[in-house]
Amino acid sequence: MARVSCRRMGAKDWLVEKAAVAMLNQSVLKPYGALTRLKLDTTNRTIEGELELKGETQTVQINVHAYELLEEDGGAYLIIKGMSTSREWLTTLTRDFAVGKKIRIPESVRPFLKMIS
Repeated sequence: MARVSCRRMGAKDWLVEKAAVAMLNQSVLKPYGALTRLKLDTTNRTIEGELELKGETQTVQINVHAYELLEEDGGAYLIIKGMSTSREWLTTLTRDFAVGKKIRIPESVRPFLKMIS
């Protein structure tokens, strides 16, 4: 079944999704919870995900409506251009602190950027 899913969504996106879930859960998200589902569309530059956050009784849905990857000044950055979540307060927080901001991508992830560019 994974093979059919892989073909339908694109092998590249499927491989990146699997690696990204593990990497994000072990680093960025570890203090907050875990990413349980990720759907990446590199063609349309969108991301859908589901999080199990500590202290929340239900999963949180996240949708990145558009993103850009940027390399400058020797660093790599993610710029989220539009985002919503299933929690109003979290959507407001992301708009205030994440949308439109350059988020530095760790050097350990940088070699994989060409896969999602």
